[in-house]
Amino acid sequence: MEEVKIWNYVIKWGIAQNPGLSSDPEEWSNENILTLKTTLKNCLPLIRYFQISGDDLYEYIQPYQQILEKNLWKFSQKTYAPNKSITSAILPPRMILKTVLPHRSTEQFSKVINEAHAAEIASWINRNANTYSILNIPYEVKLLLRESRDGFTHESFWNLCD
Repeated sequence: MEEVKIWNYVIKWGIAQNPGLSSDPEEWSNENILTLKTTLKNCLPLIRYFQISGDDLYEYIQPYQQILEKNLWKFSQKTYAPNKSITSAILPPRMILKTVLPHRSTEQFSKVINEAHAAEIASWINRNANTYSILNIPYEVKLLLRESRDGFTHESFWNLCD
């Protein structure tokens, strides 16, 4: 999901948590601003503000600038140009999944490793300095042996993995 959409949902949630708080920030008192800021104090640091375009920054975030830390808002005003975004040094960019590969199963294939681990292992196999994206793993990872399903004897191991 794009950061600006995450921001919009966080704001809607924060307003919904405070009945009587108008959805129009222009009508808010200082107490209303403080109430929303307190409600969202654990959510706001998780937003990657520097991945939001300048246009979206002014359209969606500027009306709520009073709930942001002052340094963050000042920095964003100096840094952004319309239609540009920058990468945050604080939080890495989110991966936005635009397409789903048809051959990938959404079922968890292991309790020991996940797809991120599989991507890293594939990178080791190919001696890549950079880890593959989980959307671009060049190998199909298959669980060969599961103790709960196959038992964990040397016979079951050699029969399934040899």
